[in-house]
Amino acid sequence: MRNTGPLLTLLVAVVIYSPLSTAGDWYEYKSDNFTVYSDVPERRVNEMMRDLERFRRAALSFTGLEERPENRKLRVYHFDSAREFRKFADRDNIAGFYRETWGGPVIFSRQDAGGISDSGLMFHEYVHHLMRERSAITYPRWYSEGFAELLASAELRDDVVVIGGVPHWRLGAWAGAGSRPLGLRALLKPDLQRDGRRYWNNYYATAWLFTHYVQLGMHAGNPDYKTANSRYLNAVADGADPETVFEDFFGTPIDHMERELQDYMRDDIYGFRLDVPEYDYAIPRRALGHNEHLYLLAQQAQDQGNEPLALEYLQQSERYAPGWQENRAAIAVLGDHRQDFEPGDKLLEDVDGLGRLSHHTATKVSRLYLNRLQRRLAAGEWDEQAYRGAVEYAGLALEQDPRHLPAYRYLWTAHQHRGDKDAAVRTMMAAYQYEPDHLALNSAIGFYLAAIGKRALARGFLERVLAWSHSAEVRARAEAILQQGDSAGETADAG
Repeated sequence: MRNTGPLLTLLVAVVIYSPLSTAGDWYEYKSDNFTVYSDVPERRVNEMMRDLERFRRAALSFTGLEERPENRKLRVYHFDSAREFRKFADRDNIAGFYRETWGGPVIFSRQDAGGISDSGLMFHEYVHHLMRERSAITYPRWYSEGFAELLASAELRDDVVVIGGVPHWRLGAWAGAGSRPLGLRALLKPDLQRDGRRYWNNYYATAWLFTHYVQLGMHAGNPDYKTANSRYLNAVADGADPETVFEDFFGTPIDHMERELQDYMRDDIYGFRLDVPEYDYAIPRRALGHNEHLYLLAQQAQDQGNEPLALEYLQQSERYAPGWQENRAAIAVLGDHRQDFEPGDKLLEDVDGLGRLSHHTATKVSRLYLNRLQRRLAAGEWDEQAYRGAVEYAGLALEQDPRHLPAYRYLWTAHQHRGDKDAAVRTMMAAYQYEPDHLALNSAIGFYLAAIGKRALARGFLERVLAWSHSAEVRARAEAILQQGDSAGETADAG
């Protein structure tokens, strides 16, 4: 055990970032569970990846989860240039961030911020990714966020990892006169439609405190609630009211637990030491071609809705060099979005003569046909050729990569436009078999099932959306459907 110091005496740290670095050639690195794309010197990339692998091992050890490969490797874009990194970040004062895209989970980080372990946000989101993939239950929001905060503050040392330190990025939550943690009732049943930064910062900090107490509080002489908490979480996941059954499992009223928590805040906060050896496996690297690294960055920019940045990268492509086929298709899709249809029309004219298409190119061609179909539908017309093209090329992409979610997405959208509900649902469920923990996929399936009158079938997907989404608008929409109840959905299904 390690004493990390009284919680209420800690001060907020100020992070000072170093000047810009010069970018070099881009490489792809692969460890057992991560893929990194980076222009940072090789030694530093290796250090970062070994930290990530150690954090992952610590998280598995702490939770008792089995050590086995992930269903999908998390990708990291690690920038040597702070200026280049800021093109993707939504604010300046961060070391990194996590995004879940249709292409899979992605972390963005910057070398000059002091290393990946300095960014609690990345570790926080990686814990969500890990628990969604490994857990058989959907946790309530307070535990999902609190557990992620608990592990995210891990301290990596030479021979150990310390879990349970105070997350420095939450220290401001209770600063100022009158500031205090939320009450437990508010924690168990949060106002999901609240979208204020101060409210959610307090919510996450309180979730961390309560999770820390029920997971580690016994090491400071407090009651051992770990087993009770596990049983309580399972009961809530099975539909029990979180407030009504609280005393049944914890053996103490909520008001009494709140007083225990107040006392815990005033005591020393303890960290749990785990022996986690260095990750000493080889980390091979592969040089990325000029067009390939531009495509990868452009795709991330487009996934974040920054199409001008995506085009900025793609316009630097070398025509007819390796990777030009994918970049040309990406440029054509972006042109469609700007009402410049000539590049897309020309590509569709030439596509039969391009030879074997990569799954990336085939997916872009499917998107071009889908765009054409949607334009015709907007004009009140149906375009069978465009529909067949969207379906054919999405299918071609999936033959090469059966896990490629963007191709599934264009395929089910084409079926929806045709009014073929069964085909659309089958395609969604085929994708779900590969990516059951993907937030956007659960959202798409849940809302579509509800829209076609199958609310009972939508429930499980929308419950996951409610537990995982950080968007107040999406949570409110899911909650409104769930509150209508299964009976309405079953009536609609029967009709």
